[in-house]
Amino acid sequence: MKKIFYLFLMIFGIQSGSTAQSQWSFGPKIGLGISDVSVTGIDHNSRTGVTAGLFGEYRIQNFALEADFLYANQGFKWNKDAIEENYLLIPLKVKLYMPYILKGLNIFAGPQLDLCIKRNDWIWLLMSGEDGAGTGKQNIPYQNTLASITFGLGYRFDFGLDLAFSYNAGIVSNVKEYSDKNCVFQLTAGYDLCKLFKLCGKKCPLAS
Repeated sequence: MKKIFYLFLMIFGIQSGSTAQSQWSFGPKIGLGISDVSVTGIDHNSRTGVTAGLFGEYRIQNFALEADFLYANQGFKWNKDAIEENYLLIPLKVKLYMPYILKGLNIFAGPQLDLCIKRNDWIWLLMSGEDGAGTGKQNIPYQNTLASITFGLGYRFDFGLDLAFSYNAGIVSNVKEYSDKNCVFQLTAGYDLCKLFKLCGKKCPLAS
């Protein structure tokens, strides 16, 4: 029983008799996403788009909470056309660092708010049997405020580079009449600017 307890302490980074060390990280993030939808009954394929934005992280020992603010170009391909949708993604992720396996290695998961700011909806009209003209556009019950669950694996290098591979599983449909939930793989690279301040011999604005 005592061995199991000590293993628990090692895994979750709890150090008896020591003060927890906190650390802020923030910086830019950029990457690529492979997106698709879970809609059935039509022939569709995934498409690749750019992801870019900012991240912020607050870490205490091996636990961390990260929030991102990202622009993402998503959608899918239908016939020879690309259904393009632009989103603002705001994930809130709980992270667990696992230095006992590999320094910098971490896993994460959390909810994500997906705000659609633009889409080429004429293709949706064709898919729904409309001709794309007149008032047909009003017959598509779009939902621009969506939600996803994001989870994945990351690695933080000592010099500040942060790599992450994640999967975003949509839980709200793009259109009420369809079950077309977003499915997105993302590969991103970020850089912790607090590390840059330290390398330049300056204090990070977020440092205590």
